[in-house]
Amino acid sequence: MKDLISKKGIYIAVAAVAVAIAAALSVALSGGHAGFAAMLSEPFFKPVKSAMTSLAGSLEHIYGYMYRYDELEEENASLRSRIAELEQEYREYTEISEENARLRSLLGFVERHEELKLEPVSVISWTASNFSSSFTISKGSSSGIELYDPIITEDGYLVGQVTSVTASSCTVTTVVDTTSRVGALIYETGETGVASGDFELFQDGTLRLSYIAELEDVLIGDTVVTSGSGGVFPSGLVIGKITGMSVGASGLDPYAIVEPSADIDDCAHLYVITDFAVSE
Repeated sequence: MKDLISKKGIYIAVAAVAVAIAAALSVALSGGHAGFAAMLSEPFFKPVKSAMTSLAGSLEHIYGYMYRYDELEEENASLRSRIAELEQEYREYTEISEENARLRSLLGFVERHEELKLEPVSVISWTASNFSSSFTISKGSSSGIELYDPIITEDGYLVGQVTSVTASSCTVTTVVDTTSRVGALIYETGETGVASGDFELFQDGTLRLSYIAELEDVLIGDTVVTSGSGGVFPSGLVIGKITGMSVGASGLDPYAIVEPSADIDDCAHLYVITDFAVSE
């Protein structure tokens, strides 16, 4: 925009306006005693000169505004570009920080469980269903993963187990799925039972802990871990915490309600336990 208007152009415009005003005044005064020469006298021309100066100042102000406007446009474009760069850097920093946090948690877990062999995987898709909970992971048998291998988070929280295997991917059924069954143990009391998915609890994302001999000794907040019985899961993996008690429709089968410690609905980066030492 500033290329279209220059200071030279402003002065030309002012001069043109001045000539036009002078011509108009000359015509207006031609019928009287004053002529064009009288019009150019100092007392007569002083107001015109003042008006011209004011007009030139106004036009220069407009020119300055338009010149500054273009500068601000360029500056805003530069700032927008820099903001986009900073946002990208922040996203990359956040991803790196989250990955570092996962690795630190995993390192601490592995140091406590050197008997476990882990294979890192990513969730690539979920199975849509109102009565089941499963997803597909990014690796399969070519990475040493086998049927029924357990799946955990970097903190050692149990997510589920492999229920279908191909060379390059696997299906994982989570602990809240209605077909899931895991030998469990209440960490605080040593009471054993079975943690399983349940139709009534599925919508709440919780599971049932059944077959507890001394259920009256169970407290809200107790931690439920894998018992290791059957050799499918290693012992000591955290399943979740007890959040309530209930009984079945018959009134004869009391059970505890367990909320998984793993965020089942927000799984992204997980670990497959491909080998572990079986508890004696």
